[in-house]
Amino acid sequence: MMNIWLVNEVFTIDDTLQTLKLRLREAQDTLQLLILNKARLEHDLLVKANSLFIDKEKCMGMRKTFPSTPRLVGYT
Repeated sequence: MMNIWLVNEVFTIDDTLQTLKLRLREAQDTLQLLILNKARLEHDLLVKANSLFIDKEKCMGMRKTFPSTPRLVGYT
């Protein structure tokens, strides 16, 4: 009788181990996707920061030399 209990316990432990291995693999896959998404987002942030820098530092000076819209329309 004790032997059957031990065999069942071994099967239960083995099933649990297989389930945990599967969940570990799923967690590792999810982590890899998150790392890829983080890298994409960081790249997007760098591109946007560079775009803002170009707009502010390179274009704003030129834009300031243009007449304002009210002046173009004749209000000032």
